[in-house]
Amino acid sequence: MNTLKLIGKIILWIFTVFLIIPYSMALFMKFEEPHSKNLNTKEFIIFGIILLVLLFINHKLFSPYFKNKKS
Repeated sequence: MNTLKLIGKIILWIFTVFLIIPYSMALFMKFEEPHSKNLNTKEFIIFGIILLVLLFINHKLFSPYFKNKKS
């Protein structure tokens, strides 16, 4: 059961990374050309908030794996 949880967490992490990469590229394009078509500012803000929530969830899920164990 623990391996299934770990696999699910890894899939969520990969999904988040694959969303962050195109978002950051599109946001960079938005800064360069603010009036470019199909780049609505309101949608960028909503999508950015969703990505921040996913990053927070990933941090909460993976932080126990990286903590030092005291002997």
